[in-house]
Amino acid sequence: MKVIKTYYPKVKAIEFFMMLVYSIVVCFGTLLLWLKEDLTFERWRSFMLIGLIYVLFCTFLSFCIRTQRIELTEYRIEHKLLGFSCRSVAFSSVKEVMFGKINGSPVIAIINENTQKPIFVPYIPFEKDWDEISSFIKERNHTVIITI
Repeated sequence: MKVIKTYYPKVKAIEFFMMLVYSIVVCFGTLLLWLKEDLTFERWRSFMLIGLIYVLFCTFLSFCIRTQRIELTEYRIEHKLLGFSCRSVAFSSVKEVMFGKINGSPVIAIINENTQKPIFVPYIPFEKDWDEISSFIKERNHTVIITI
């Protein structure tokens, strides 16, 4: 299938937030060790090594977020993560596209006409692209109801 348009995530703010949290934790943790008068080089080094776990986890998360994309092909919309197709819906079977939340995270729910079961696609980090994506879906399927 020919890919018509590919949307990549916007991750600058997410990565900035991760580094901000890490900086706050390092500064606050070092300050607490200093206030308790327990700041030795060995303790601080152990604290920083434990912080390395956070950095590695954030790096992995950032990699996963960066590798996801939404592809619009001739006949379907696909959400890919790490190069694998996670969710795929044919334009002809889309009944409704709406904004929702799962566990507090904003998502786009695509209701499939055949199964009536919603397929959830992340809203963030594609928030600026959803107007264009929804208009493309509407162009391909004129009966779809879009409430974003």
